[in-house]
Order: sequence, then structure tokens, then C-alpha cells
Amino acid sequence: MISLRLIMLFLIGMGVTGFLLSIDTPRWLVFAIVIIFYLTVMVLPGMYVAYFSNSLRQIERYIHRNRHKAIFAFPYALGHGNEQDVERSIERILMTHKQPAMQSIYRTMLAIYRGQPGIAAQHAEGIDREPMRSYYLAHIAASSGEFQRAAELNSRIKEPWMNHSIDALIAFENNDTNFREYAEKSVKAARGIQKYTLEKSFKRMKPLP
Repeated sequence: MISLRLIMLFLIGMGVTGFLLSIDTPRWLVFAIVIIFYLTVMVLPGMYVAYFSNSLRQIERYIHRNRHKAIFAFPYALGHGNEQDVERSIERILMTHKQPAMQSIYRTMLAIYRGQPGIAAQHAEGIDREPMRSYYLAHIAASSGEFQRAAELNSRIKEPWMNHSIDALIAFENNDTNFREYAEKSVKAARGIQKYTLEKSFKRMKPLP
């Protein structure tokens, strides 16, 4: 299916190139138009799904197609694997992406999944971007029972999906029946792969007794 699509795009690109050359379009302009064409058709749709789509079905198909890439293996493991698969997918990201920002965020996540709040907090302190730093610190505080600190950190955050996510975690730790309501609000406010990641993460949490 993908190969057929690539062949069709290649043929269209060749046709556009031939037409432009036949009407004496400058070669530099032909090159620019063809590059823009391929970027528009090949790159932009994926970027839209990854960052802006509101369709979980569309996002899941995109993740499934790209599951062999390290960065997509994590959400795929959340949706289709066990806890060990999730941890291994995060370890794979850490081995593949050496940027300090990525290392801090995913080392924080790995410690959270391993139930190591102290180590997670150390790595979260190293996150140099807000509101991600406050979000993960609030996440760790909520899971450690420090609800007042989690709420205080959450009040500094202006991203709705993050606010609802922390509210959901606090509710969950308190066996509050509003957990599902906050979780649904968080998923609804998010877009792209973040939406999928939240939806699968909340589904993994054990139901309230």
C-alpha cells in the first residue's frame, strides 16, 4: 500500500517536472517546486497527525505504521504491550536520542514507570522547559501522596490537558470517583500523539475498587 503510494507520488513528481521543463521554467524553480510538492505530500500529513489530529483512530494507524522508529515505539507499547515493553521502549529512546532535553524527560518517565519517585524527581529537576518541568514534578508529587505540592505546581501550568491530567492523578491516588471525568477531560484537550499517549496511560491505571 505504502509502496504503491510512493510510486504514484514519484510518477506525479516526474510528470510535474516534465511539464515545467517543457514550458521553459527555470531549473532552480522546477527544483524548488518539486521539493515543495514532496514535502507537502509526504511530510505535512504526518506532522498534522503527530501534533494536531483529534482522531484516535487516525493517530493509532500512524503510530502502527511507524512503530519500528524508537520515538513511536513508546506510544505503540502503551497501546499494545505490557509494562516491560513500555520500559524497553523508553530505554530504546534513551539509547537513540541523546539530546539533553530528551534524556531528562524520558529518564524521568522511566523512573516513574519503575516506581522510583526520588530518581524521577532528580531527572525532572533537570528538564529545562516549562510547563514540562512543573508537569512532571506535579506528576511525581501526586503519585507520592504530596497532593498539596502537586496542586500548587499544577496551578502554575497553563496547558489544559496537563491540568486535567494532574487532577486525574490526584483523584486516582485518593480513590476519588472523579478520576475518570478528569482523565477524559485531559484526553479531550490533547491532540496528536499526546492524546493517544494519555488515553492509553489512563486505561492502564487499575480501576477504582
